Amino acid sequence: MCRNKLLIPDLFKLYNNFVLYHDRNAKYYYDNVLTGSTGHGKASDCVYCGSCEKVCPQQLNIRQLLRKVAETFE
Repeated sequence: MCRNKLLIPDLFKLYNNFVLYHDRNAKYYYDNVLTGSTGHGKASDCVYCGSCEKVCPQQLNIRQLLRKVAETFE
């Protein structure tokens, strides 16, 4: 299990809302709500261990997708 406490589904949901609906509040939400004071890590905190991909029911390339999230919001 990932040690960084990443909220992977929430990170992907926020990224999708930003890309699909041009959500102007997404950056604020990423910085201040999702990763800020909650103690959960940012997408760039991923250590690329692959443990999340081993248990992903959708067989997503999570490490690559987290890079896109980090590039978008950080």
